[in-house]
Amino acid sequence: MIVRMSDNGASVRLKLREKLEVRLPESQVSGYVWEYKEGCPVLRLDDSDYAERGPARFNGLGERSWHFAAVATGRCILNFYLVRPWSAPSLEFSVEADVR
Repeated sequence: MIVRMSDNGASVRLKLREKLEVRLPESQVSGYVWEYKEGCPVLRLDDSDYAERGPARFNGLGERSWHFAAVATGRCILNFYLVRPWSAPSLEFSVEADVR
């Protein structure tokens, strides 16, 4: 399952061992990067990457992705913050995961 910025605040239902990918737009040239605040015991973070998409290669726009696996039943909220290292978060993203 893939969630994007338009899913901010949503709840997603997963089965045990199902994969979840969170994709958020990011412009590395702006100095802003997405950070994931760990603390979701029902999901395991397997990987995170950044990819420039399509014509975005020419303007520094792309997507930051996190790849999770459902490893236990229960609920938790995934929290992400768009930050510059020297300032407070400018944007927040969250999604609730319900693993059954």
